[in-house]
Amino acid sequence: MNKYLKSKTSLFLMEMIITILLFAACSAVCVKLFVNSYVMTKETVELNEAVSIAQGFAEVMRGTDGDIDSVIAHYPDAVYGGDGFFEVFYDGNFDICGFNDAVYVSDVTMTPNGAIQNMEVRIVRLSDYKDIYTLNATKYMNTTRG
Repeated sequence: MNKYLKSKTSLFLMEMIITILLFAACSAVCVKLFVNSYVMTKETVELNEAVSIAQGFAEVMRGTDGDIDSVIAHYPDAVYGGDGFFEVFYDGNFDICGFNDAVYVSDVTMTPNGAIQNMEVRIVRLSDYKDIYTLNATKYMNTTRG
């Protein structure tokens, strides 16, 4: 009788171990899915904000006379780099900030090409210098410049 109880107990323990291993495997898969979801959400928010910022620069260029001085006038915190180049720094919430608090930067390059003004806007994450979004925009100026 004692032998029969012992084998029943070991079978029950084996079943419990298999069940615990199954739940552990399922929870590991679920945790990985939640982490991937969080990363994808963060990248999507970054991309949406970067697209909005880049479109804002293009709209300012198209809404003004198109030269770099008129665009910089709309961004008082911009850092002018000379030769048609300026930068605007953003914090983690994509609010304009100074260089010391910056998490993202928008690099704007404006190059005149005859009667056409070209603008390239790059939004870059400063932690790994990865481009989040790049936008090229043009404006016809009616007069030859540069």
